[in-house]
Amino acid sequence: MTQTYVSIMMKHLEQMQIEVLDSGEKHFGRNAGIQKEWNLECNRLFFVEDGEGKLILQDGEIDLMPGKMVIMLSGIVHRVSVEPGKILELKWCHYRQSYEDRELFRSLQLPNNFLVPDLEVVSGLFDRVIMLQQYPQLTSQLRVKSVMLELLSIYLEQITIHATEDCPTQDLQKIDAVIRYIDDHISDNITVEDLAKQAYLHPNYFIAMFKNILGYSPIQYVIHRRIETAKSLLARPDCNVSKVANQVGMQIYHFSRMFKSHTGMTPSRYRRMRVASMAEDA
Repeated sequence: MTQTYVSIMMKHLEQMQIEVLDSGEKHFGRNAGIQKEWNLECNRLFFVEDGEGKLILQDGEIDLMPGKMVIMLSGIVHRVSVEPGKILELKWCHYRQSYEDRELFRSLQLPNNFLVPDLEVVSGLFDRVIMLQQYPQLTSQLRVKSVMLELLSIYLEQITIHATEDCPTQDLQKIDAVIRYIDDHISDNITVEDLAKQAYLHPNYFIAMFKNILGYSPIQYVIHRRIETAKSLLARPDCNVSKVANQVGMQIYHFSRMFKSHTGMTPSRYRRMRVASMAEDA
């Protein structure tokens, strides 16, 4: 998976608002057979604790075995099947997210299942979600979100290792070209029309597609990249604030205001802090 695609995932994780609706454990006995179909209005996260079975979808099957984690997006019809004489133990949680994750999975061609690297760690994380749901406290929602982000981070780390880019979608190829154009022209006056041309799209359609996949509007992303580039440049002793502003394509007054609104400090203060920190580490 290219750095561009990982960056797309990271931007979504940064903005993610998770609401866990329910969680628990499910034991399928030796005569469980094929269970009823589920078609939920929320996402469902499975983890196989023990045993084996199959998760049956409309377009295929997923083998369930210890350590397998599965993400079922809302609206996907599925059911569990356990062969006679066998058992299956699952831990699960139902959750909603604030953005349209179905489009993200489609665009990035993300797998919906994988084997976790450490069964004990992941099992413990599910146990914590279940406990926080059963015994709510003042900070439970914050702690649940923290655990869910940890679980999704494990997922992201695994697909970063295993995913390939043999067949990127057309939308992703266009986004990749746009992101490269932004980085190559960060000191120029970049307009939405310029970016839409890189994707061969009408500006209105391009804006919607870009935000749907990346989580930012095109201009918000340009500003984000300029601020990140500026932060790197300000750490260099040979770059003063005026020079940095010029290299990211902004007037110094506008740059200073924008930088402070995003970082909470002026470029000069940020530069002094970074230079002092590097001197201490030297």
